[in-house]
Amino acid sequence: MTSDRWQLTAESLDALLDALDADRDEAARIYERIRSRLVHLFRWRGCSEPEELVDETLNRVARKLADGLEIRAEDPFRYVIGVAHKVFHEILRHETRRQQALREAQHSPDPDPMTDGDRIRLRCLDRCLERLGDDRHWILRFYQGEKGVRIRNRKHLATELGITANALRIRAHRLRSRLEDCVRRCVTGSSGPPRSSPTVA
Repeated sequence: MTSDRWQLTAESLDALLDALDADRDEAARIYERIRSRLVHLFRWRGCSEPEELVDETLNRVARKLADGLEIRAEDPFRYVIGVAHKVFHEILRHETRRQQALREAQHSPDPDPMTDGDRIRLRCLDRCLERLGDDRHWILRFYQGEKGVRIRNRKHLATELGITANALRIRAHRLRSRLEDCVRRCVTGSSGPPRSSPTVA
């Protein structure tokens, strides 16, 4: 997936939970069941990063809901699975292009792996992370590692914070959206990183 794709916001996440059920606790349980089914789907299809694809799928659904879409199906998963299929086919096309680029790169001089834009984004990310305060440590741990390691890290983190795995994911989504907004504003130079540390609802 591309790095400039639309990112989840707290408002769009709330719209997704509201669409699942009027009761927030039941909505959280439905959200968790949908996530689990999507992970199994992407894993069955041989995807190496199923959880990342699940995040992308649910991000897109949340965006549509925030834009005013109404899911008319009695089972919301029927709509979500359609979005998941689209994400999967996009990944296949992306992987085909990536393989082609790798073959072409074998016959080309090695480029500078770090562009000026990359350096700017990294500096902005460091600045925004510093402004997260205590939240900085757990959000980095949330995304640390690969596959099984990352899953185990998140279970331990949820236990340490005294919350459920589902609540941890929702909290991480909200904090990540604020962090990405901070980085975008820093990169464009519109206002730079905020002076106060963002808090997680």
